[in-house]
Amino acid sequence: MPADIANPRPAIAARALLRRIDPRRNGLHLLPTNCAAAVRTIGACILGVTLFVLVLDALIFRHSLPPGYAAFYTSPLLPRTPVLCVMAAIEEFKFRLLLMTGLTMAVALRRGRVSNGQFIAIILVSQLCLVWPMVLAAPLYGALRYWAVGAVWGWLYWRHGWLAGLAGHATTHLLLDPLLLLALGSLH
Repeated sequence: MPADIANPRPAIAARALLRRIDPRRNGLHLLPTNCAAAVRTIGACILGVTLFVLVLDALIFRHSLPPGYAAFYTSPLLPRTPVLCVMAAIEEFKFRLLLMTGLTMAVALRRGRVSNGQFIAIILVSQLCLVWPMVLAAPLYGALRYWAVGAVWGWLYWRHGWLAGLAGHATTHLLLDPLLLLALGSLH
């Protein structure tokens, strides 16, 4: 008799592992489970993040923005905006789909379920892995502009699926970039 049939422990362990990483237990999905709610939430996040960044960049931190930042966001929209949309998609793949999912699975494997507090910590840690240089360079601005804003996309992934976070992040640049060009145009 083959060893794997005689010893059912590996199969039992594999089933237990699969149960622990099941999206119904760890809370993460690729696609939204409620498309209408996801679309409404994505739209609200796009508008909220756009307004938040405009207030930060055009009002609160306007005169302390690094010259390179202002020059970048006042450069022509083409090819800048499509490139930023692609970069946003790459960020969502690396830092949400891979890192955030990996951290979530690690917690789920260890604890069985991922609590809301653990999800928030995972979102914040995943985003900090991406933006820590900006947060160190300008702590308040970096934390607000990059850490908090990026956490929105992690939250969308958690609540509505990875595609929602991807759609929100990449689409935001289509609205935000032209508005930043207008708002920061006088600085350049």
